[in-house]
Amino acid sequence: MAHRHSSFALSSNGDAPTPRAHRARSTTHGLLISSVAGFAILAQMPLAQAQDAQPATKLETITVEGSRASTKTSRSAGEGYVARDSASATKTATPVAETPQSISVITRASMTDRAVQSVADSLVYSANVNGQRYGNDTRSDYFTVRGFPADLYLDGLRIPQIANQTGGYAGFRVEPYFLNRVEVLRGPSSALFGQTNVGGVVNMISKDPSDEASGEVYARYGSFSQKETGFDLTGPLGKDNDLAYRLTGIYRDSETGIKLGKNDRFAISPTISWTPDEDTSLTVYGAYMKDDAGQAGAIIPARGSVLPNSLGLTIPRDFTDGDPRYDTYEKETAYVGYRLEHALSEDLTLRQNFRYSRLDANYQNLFTSGLTDDRTITRTVYNAQPVLDAYALDTNLEYKFDTGPMQHTMLAGVDFQWQRLINNTGSKVGPTQDLFDPTYDQPFTPAALTTRLDQIQRQVGIYVQDQIELGGLRLTASGRQDFVSISSQSKALATGVTTPYTQDPSQFTGRVGAAYVFDNGVVPYALYSTSFLPVLTLANTALKPTTGTLKEVGVKYAPDGADFDVTLSAFEATQQNVVNRVATVYYQTDEVRVRGVEIEANASLWDGLNLTAAASFQDPEVTQSQTASQIGKMPYTVPKQQQSLFVSYDMPLPDAWQGELVVGGGVRHIGKTAGDTANSFFVPGYTLVDAFVRYEHDRYRLQLNGYNLADKAYVAGCNTMTQCYYGQGRSVVATASIKW
Repeated sequence: MAHRHSSFALSSNGDAPTPRAHRARSTTHGLLISSVAGFAILAQMPLAQAQDAQPATKLETITVEGSRASTKTSRSAGEGYVARDSASATKTATPVAETPQSISVITRASMTDRAVQSVADSLVYSANVNGQRYGNDTRSDYFTVRGFPADLYLDGLRIPQIANQTGGYAGFRVEPYFLNRVEVLRGPSSALFGQTNVGGVVNMISKDPSDEASGEVYARYGSFSQKETGFDLTGPLGKDNDLAYRLTGIYRDSETGIKLGKNDRFAISPTISWTPDEDTSLTVYGAYMKDDAGQAGAIIPARGSVLPNSLGLTIPRDFTDGDPRYDTYEKETAYVGYRLEHALSEDLTLRQNFRYSRLDANYQNLFTSGLTDDRTITRTVYNAQPVLDAYALDTNLEYKFDTGPMQHTMLAGVDFQWQRLINNTGSKVGPTQDLFDPTYDQPFTPAALTTRLDQIQRQVGIYVQDQIELGGLRLTASGRQDFVSISSQSKALATGVTTPYTQDPSQFTGRVGAAYVFDNGVVPYALYSTSFLPVLTLANTALKPTTGTLKEVGVKYAPDGADFDVTLSAFEATQQNVVNRVATVYYQTDEVRVRGVEIEANASLWDGLNLTAAASFQDPEVTQSQTASQIGKMPYTVPKQQQSLFVSYDMPLPDAWQGELVVGGGVRHIGKTAGDTANSFFVPGYTLVDAFVRYEHDRYRLQLNGYNLADKAYVAGCNTMTQCYYGQGRSVVATASIKW
């Protein structure tokens, strides 16, 4: 697995940003904020008009049935913890139970009950997802699916990342309050999406505008001096019922569990939808987010955390390897795009999805680079100024037709992805630090920018898919051809010497799956699929694309009318050219294989019981390697087993009491993981307990959430003997909200 600090020891990457570049960034962000502010004023129009409107006449409900399913139902928040449809796995509105693939859907209700504050948080109760492999790091969402870093998508378009390691040190993140659901597609989806890992895809589904006026405002206070407020407004825009809006935003001021750490955020997202008729919809959306993480995470050695040290001392959980004079991690991200859907006829639908994204970060920290003895670490002074621009466009046609007794849903499309990274970096040796008696007045000088990395990636993909129904049989076959071009050059500022490389990898990927839907709700399935992922690093290193294959069989149980579903699957995922990094050197092991079994159940039962239960057992193994000693070893931060259960229940109240009381909690266990590529030591497994209680009356809601209630001290994962990461200690957060 690739190290998350992909250019820690690299001293090359950048020309210093010019004042003109800074002005351009400020102008871009200023325009975005101004647009959002103007939209916020417009958004209040329907609220004011609603107050003056006359009472509506209630008409008789008319139900219209048609053969064309809309993808809108696959984007909804759903009810409870169960979601029946997904538009992610096939890019069509296909029931989850009939899709020959293991899929998890984390609904809005589940995210609300757990008061998640990152996309990674939303995944911690999903089967075979290690949602916090590096603890509570506020820079990126670090997680694995089936032992591999999954690829992030938003509304079906890839989230740009500066490197292939789920974000590197400047991940493009999405605020979870902006989302209706998060879908985990296990296994490769390259046959439709192009760039994906063999482990899976995490597709985030945004909240859409509603044609009914409603809103929510909340305030939150919690551990680590967390203060947060947010709002979510939606409804018709003006008097024209064809237009609707949504405006969502949050502001957070918070520290973290380590000294000098922050988790500050300002984020706002405006959306407008236009639905002139039942056959056409256009949604235009955008978002702006500014994060301040201060000293972003802390790296600690294994001795004194996972392993005993010669002094008999344990490194404090709030230890920071940074310095208050050099603890800057600021990141601005923004995106704007549209989603268009138009039914050309009852059986033919055109869809187009476009987004432009931008990331601009300022990262100046000290962090651990080594260990001189059992109490003294060496440190690196690091400076990085990455700027990322990306475009993504996906256009497809869905055609429904019959050939004899077979019903077909044919999908054909082409997508284009382009991104450019300009990464200016510099590093130098910093002062040492005492792990148990740190001092922060040691002299050092900031790291000057010494190298500029300019990297452009282009990708064009052409794909075709056919979904066939024949009685209870469901067949899915898809294929895709990708054409990729990568150009990269690294310029040393001191000498002006530029080192370039170019790559033009292309690949065909495919997927074949079959499922049989029995009348009693039992659906056995089988799947074979392949993956393709061009590799980007933050060094001037040309690496081969990773490729992979998946073999999977399973059975789903989701009876019609029942508010529960169960998925049991067995799989073998194999990936070639896996990227790894030791010290400053990137290399690609020949092959990593993960075999496993998973089970996940979701239910919304009776009048108030919701639950999510999951368990996985897998055997991750390096099966081929250029280093013979690594064959048979486990990749680091990949657990062999995980189990979890989360339950919420609407407690009955005495008749004299008004309102609703909901209580719930969960237990999650992560098994032991390898601490390094050589498996010279292992990180012990851990079990955490979470809980919440919520009281609702009329429009008002009070909720209290607790995480790691036993205050378990644990290490979330390690990469090497000197690079380990504490997990989050106990935290409590209280939320008060009002809805209308």
